[in-house]
Amino acid sequence: MSYPAHVTDTVYRYDGTFQGFLCCIFESYSRKEIPAAVCAPDRGQISFYDSCEIVTDPARAQRVARGLERLGPTVKERITTGFLSDDPEHELILLRFARICFEKGPAAARATGDPDVCAAFDLERAVNNEACKYIEFIRFEQRDMMLGTVIHPKNRILPLLRGHFCSRLPDEDFMIFDATHGIAMLRRDRKVQYMVMEHYDKNTGQEELDWQKLWKRFFDAVTIEQRRNERCQMIHAPKRYWKDMCEMALLGRGTAGKAEQNAEAAR
Repeated sequence: MSYPAHVTDTVYRYDGTFQGFLCCIFESYSRKEIPAAVCAPDRGQISFYDSCEIVTDPARAQRVARGLERLGPTVKERITTGFLSDDPEHELILLRFARICFEKGPAAARATGDPDVCAAFDLERAVNNEACKYIEFIRFEQRDMMLGTVIHPKNRILPLLRGHFCSRLPDEDFMIFDATHGIAMLRRDRKVQYMVMEHYDKNTGQEELDWQKLWKRFFDAVTIEQRRNERCQMIHAPKRYWKDMCEMALLGRGTAGKAEQNAEAAR
């Protein structure tokens, strides 16, 4: 069934949760309109448009979720993955994409010639690509009887890292701290939880630093100087990831870090 809608000058404001976003989709159908913007509380930008507060209703969210299930995994995963994006317009892009798929069916997800479908595809691809990079580049350290690390992603990718590291480290407790968004994923006693954190104190113990030195020395030892290509290296390992990779960053900070680097070079 087709649900004709008109574009309005209304801004939907919701609580920032995925359930709340699904309620925005429900409200869009209920009002037969497409909003000018969809805003979470952390994006409190000034707008000259009228605001509409969308209340999170689990029953309405469940109705929309069942509809996405019927559209198949491609549509569902594009919306759930795209929702992790930090693009300021990702909610509106996904709402418009959802409406197209509800109207035209699952095949609409492949119609990338449509600007709304293409925009949703780009969101999903960007989030997945960043998650794949961090799966490769995450470096854990031993801390407080568990493994820990800090990352600085652009998007909220922790849920996409969960499956890989839980299966890769089945008997380990670990924590991955997303410093960009102040959220940590903690796995302890085979249970995973997400929690708000302000900062992560790296392990500065001598034993951990010695292990990092060994890893850096191995990295340097396998490097073939005649084939060094920093431009190619930055394509495969962009610089923004380097500060979280011990083999690419200084072992210390400030003067102490430079002194240690010079000492290593003199050996």
